[in-house]
Amino acid sequence: MEVVCPDCGARFQFPESVKTFTCPYCGLVFGERVEEDHYYFPLMDMDPYTILLDFLRRQFGIPSDITSSSSLRMRQLHYIPVYFYYLYGRAVGQCGSAGWTRAEEGRYIGIVASRNFKNILMEYPFPVRGRRFFRKEIMSMGNYHQPEFSEEDARRYAENLLRNMLLNELRRQCSNISEVKTEEMKVAFRGLVHYPIYQLEYVYDGVRYSSYIDGVDGKIIIAEYPIKIQTRTLQIAISSLLLAIPFLVGLPISSIFGSPLPFIFSIIPAAASSTPLLRRSLTKKILSSELKMVGEESKPIFSYMRKIFQ
Repeated sequence: MEVVCPDCGARFQFPESVKTFTCPYCGLVFGERVEEDHYYFPLMDMDPYTILLDFLRRQFGIPSDITSSSSLRMRQLHYIPVYFYYLYGRAVGQCGSAGWTRAEEGRYIGIVASRNFKNILMEYPFPVRGRRFFRKEIMSMGNYHQPEFSEEDARRYAENLLRNMLLNELRRQCSNISEVKTEEMKVAFRGLVHYPIYQLEYVYDGVRYSSYIDGVDGKIIIAEYPIKIQTRTLQIAISSLLLAIPFLVGLPISSIFGSPLPFIFSIIPAAASSTPLLRRSLTKKILSSELKMVGEESKPIFSYMRKIFQ
């Protein structure tokens, strides 16, 4: 039979025996059981520790015996509560004498309702499809987390997020935007989902390292690991050489032309390129992720220089 999605209007075919439908275009679940609004994602079949070791072997500078000399000390499955929404909005803003400019945003988001996992899963790209109606057995399969705030609180957060998204888009188009007018705001609740996350701890050379892995597809959300002393030494040498170039080249040129600009323009790329190397060299536990740049890489070079002289 033909089914029409009440959200996006798409038409698609389903067997007549099916009473609950998932739109293949926008991901909306609707039908007889839609009022439950509580879902979960099924676990992957792969072993998370095997996935982690495979990821670690590919990291630059990691000890060659990381697989044989590491031992798993803790594996904990967490079911994290996440409020899912579909956001859509349109807004216009006055851009000086250039007239009105327009912004349009639409996306799915997941708002993590657990304070312990809020930072770990910040802006995490949760999948839209693949969820199933919640089963009570899930509550005994791991560490089950109840939502720490209500759907109403999450909705207010989502509304503010959408407003900021539209405003930021307008500002990208025009630096002196004014008189912003919202034309449409849509915050559609897509249900509470309990999402599986594995927390692992392993020991290498007497030191504990922790990792978090997506329990649905095995992505490494964040992982700690060691690097060899030889790699640390090499990275410090390379970063020192990069920082020396502005003084060996840029500073003499600045002296010749009587302008600080050559030195300034040479120190900026040198600092930017040496910062990640210094970060890795001065940190005992390296952080890595398959999804995003990890925190300290974006810190200014001066914060790492302070570490050297402490």
